[in-house]
Amino acid sequence: MLGKYFKFLSNGKPVHAQNDSVIAQAPPPIDRIVPLMESPVFDRPESGPVIDTAEEPSVVSNMLDIPTHGVRTEARELLNRFLGRQPILDLGGEIVGYEMRIKKAAPPPGEGAQLLQQMVDEMLLSSMEDLNVQKLRGEKRIFATISAPSLDTGFLDRMDGAGIVLMFRPPDGPLDSVIARCQALREAGYRLGLQQLQYREALDDLLPLVDYIRIDPTLLDALQLGELVVQIRSHGDFEIIANPVESEELYAVCRKLKLDLFQGYFFAKPLPVHAAKVDSQRLRVMQLLNLTMNHADMAELEKQFKPDPVLSYKLLRFINSPATGLLQPVRSVSHALVVLGYDPLYRWLTLLLFASGQPDHRTLALMKNALVRARLTELLGQKKLKPQDQDGLFITGIFSLLDALLNMPMETALASLKLPPAIEAALTRREGIYAPYLDLAIACEEAEDQVIATYAAASGITAEDINLAHVQALIWAEEVDLGKA
Repeated sequence: MLGKYFKFLSNGKPVHAQNDSVIAQAPPPIDRIVPLMESPVFDRPESGPVIDTAEEPSVVSNMLDIPTHGVRTEARELLNRFLGRQPILDLGGEIVGYEMRIKKAAPPPGEGAQLLQQMVDEMLLSSMEDLNVQKLRGEKRIFATISAPSLDTGFLDRMDGAGIVLMFRPPDGPLDSVIARCQALREAGYRLGLQQLQYREALDDLLPLVDYIRIDPTLLDALQLGELVVQIRSHGDFEIIANPVESEELYAVCRKLKLDLFQGYFFAKPLPVHAAKVDSQRLRVMQLLNLTMNHADMAELEKQFKPDPVLSYKLLRFINSPATGLLQPVRSVSHALVVLGYDPLYRWLTLLLFASGQPDHRTLALMKNALVRARLTELLGQKKLKPQDQDGLFITGIFSLLDALLNMPMETALASLKLPPAIEAALTRREGIYAPYLDLAIACEEAEDQVIATYAAASGITAEDINLAHVQALIWAEEVDLGKA
């Protein structure tokens, strides 16, 4: 029985990294344990109430007042909220999906709480439908966290369920109607996942319909987490998602314990190393970037590629991706310069910098996130800046992750590159014409609503335009052929 094992919450210890080890520390008082996104699967205590105070799916942020006056507001009217994303990685380090999010305030207790939650859920689903998020589903799984009552919304009946994973917490009480609805949703192509799971026997008929179980690894020490994973695996062929994973140390623990998927931006931060050295292949790409920035002769550029044909192969693979929109394939580096020109060639060389060197478990995810951030920065600023200034937007976005790529401070990472002052000012001091759009793109990654609203107002960009640009950037990044980098 699934209910015989998870007695961890009252004894759970958060995972902390110190001196490259995982140390179990004393837990906070029970009344302070309030999971934000999801808590581990756990059983009822022998007596007393189950400790589970989180409203579902409660990501706490600010939310504008929504006057309902007793009448249900159409979800489309709430599109002034900002759509965010969190990447979900597999064991190979590849981004296999995104959770699309709209942060909200925790609804006040009372009769209107469930209504408000369902409105927010429909706002999220409506945004996904209107913004053509389904175009991502050929390559990626799209996760959406909603409340159990929202499983009945008509939005799900209109949408194509293929590639969409609905995460929810099972409601208290009888589950017959929920199980029937889940069966219908699976027949429509949706996949289902559970979080904040409180076991009871009624769940035995729901679990066979579930593909994913999401747990919070920060609430347990490594030993408890390992026991939890073993028990989950013994009761079904679930894919276990660890969330949040925001440090390399916690990722290493979850990976060693054979969890399947990892949600968070741990890969986008510099590794905790004492010294970093740029390898020879990346140094060669940096030299190519500087030569291209200075409009060097093609003969000189081709000379730099000759010692390493792999670089030429990767560059041509990127350039010939559908994202470029070329009608005829580019056959050589010299051909690329003729067809594209120096500035477009430079932007593809920036991606080559990420693809070169010795790959590790973060390489693919870091490249993909850099592409999305670069394209989003570009889309946000291209209607606001003068044409002669627009080329720097993409470069600013992609190089904003250079410190994570090279594991060194940004100023050190940029020292070998000859960048325009405006790009360098945005990357090192968050100043200048490119900084507002870079900050806006970064804030979109976590749906930091208040921060996004501030930058959006300063830039004169509407929430609808930001959401549209965000999804377009995700779709564009999927069109770039990264291979296995």
